[in-house]
Amino acid sequence: MKRHCLTAICLVISTLLLHGQGREPLSRLLDKLDKQLELRTTYEQNRLQRINALKSVLQYQDLSPEQRYGFYQQIIDEYKAYNFDSTMHYIEISDNLANSLDIRKYRDESRIRRGLIFATSGNFFESGDILYNEIDSLQLDPSLLPEYYRALQRLAAELSEYSTDPATKEMSRARKDYYREKILELLDRQSDEYLFYSFQEAYEKDDLARADSIAHMLVSRHKESTHQYAIYAYHLSTVYQNLGEVNLQMEWLARSAMADIQSAVKDHASLTRLATVLFETGGNIERAFRYIDISLADALFYNAKLRPWQVAGVLPQIEKAYQEKQVAQTKRVKAFLISISALLLILILAIGYLVKQTRRTIRAHKSLRVINKRIVSQNHELNLVNEQLQKLNHQIAESNRVKEGYIGLFLAILSDNLDKMKEFRAQVRRSIRYGKIQDLEEELSNTEWADKEIANFYRTFDTAFLELYPSFVNDFNDLLIPEERIVLKKGDLLNTELRIFALIRLGIKDSGRIAALLRYSVNTIYNYRAKIKNAAIGSRDDFEDRVATL
Repeated sequence: MKRHCLTAICLVISTLLLHGQGREPLSRLLDKLDKQLELRTTYEQNRLQRINALKSVLQYQDLSPEQRYGFYQQIIDEYKAYNFDSTMHYIEISDNLANSLDIRKYRDESRIRRGLIFATSGNFFESGDILYNEIDSLQLDPSLLPEYYRALQRLAAELSEYSTDPATKEMSRARKDYYREKILELLDRQSDEYLFYSFQEAYEKDDLARADSIAHMLVSRHKESTHQYAIYAYHLSTVYQNLGEVNLQMEWLARSAMADIQSAVKDHASLTRLATVLFETGGNIERAFRYIDISLADALFYNAKLRPWQVAGVLPQIEKAYQEKQVAQTKRVKAFLISISALLLILILAIGYLVKQTRRTIRAHKSLRVINKRIVSQNHELNLVNEQLQKLNHQIAESNRVKEGYIGLFLAILSDNLDKMKEFRAQVRRSIRYGKIQDLEEELSNTEWADKEIANFYRTFDTAFLELYPSFVNDFNDLLIPEERIVLKKGDLLNTELRIFALIRLGIKDSGRIAALLRYSVNTIYNYRAKIKNAAIGSRDDFEDRVATL
């Protein structure tokens, strides 16, 4: 009774969760799955790194036998859904260690794990021999009972699914239900395992509404990149399969397959099943073939006998459909090429006919007069276009002349500065030669001439810049909020802020270079730039880029 109450609570919660979530379109899920398949090597490397880290601890750390046994169990957990042979290898190692330690719990645990992996891989005889003959359930450590019953229940479930003997199938179904009840008696009612076996019970009794609720509760408890999510999403897809909701079935299969890929699982069923449904529903055959091909490669890598057999059951059909589609596409391409060739031949004949007709027309005197009139008209239009081009060329030449003039002006300033420097050096030498050190110091201490030269430089720069960009001040102010716009003093062409951003307009953005040109400190330049950008309309981050386009 308590179990059914718990399931009812799960139903309510999962229903609320379902109403709160939006469905992602199947096409988008399949596209995401394709991208995840491209990254599967990366996810596998992550798993191998975890495995190698565990192996490194075993190799280089001084561990007690009990600690080594614990690390072997972690390695087995990493391998059990990745590679069957490696899983069996480490189960064998842990079993040998358990025997050497003579700890019954460890021996039984290793046997249970071996029996379970045999059951899931299709080695039913070996699994039954271990679980029924090598383990004494009466002397089993109580903590191992849930795991023992899980292994027995899984073996019974696999036999009921794949056995061809009716008596064996019937007996296995009974054992499956019996061991499920034993497991439910031992598990915490809030645990995932309890909910999962409750899902199985509801599903097998065809109570699909309850099964659907429990499965949604289970997937909601796990991240979408985990193996547990993949397992529960796959079982949820089986509910929609039985309900005839094919799109929902494929959506949950796609989610399950993505989780399998992200957790680097090789022993999976979702991708195979998704390929099968895509094929059966007449969906994307190329995608179905790619999925089944990857599934087969993973099954062969895992190297257990059950999964390749499952994949092989559907692979020939999908491969045949894929090849038939390829043949059909080849035929269509051939037909298309033949059609194009025929059209090309018709086009060539038509061109020949037109050429012949054109020659006849040219020979006609009347047609020549019409053509001549058209030529005259076109020449007139070309003359108009040429006049416009000449005007544009003139404007361009004028612009180049102005720019060349100002380049010459700046070169003249530079030459004048060099002459002044040369004259100043000569004066310094004369002062030193005739011992007029005092006069030289006084002249060097006088900054009036330097201030005058800087002012002349500013005036020359301002004049030249505004000749090139006459609307710069107004355009610049349009980028600032009204209350922060720059108002020049009477007689000024530019002020310090405008000169800084004029240099930026000319392509000089480094504060150090600007400071050197304008005779300010770098900090002063930085503060001016920050102040102006804070007054900008819109984002301050791209303000200077906007100035550069004025």
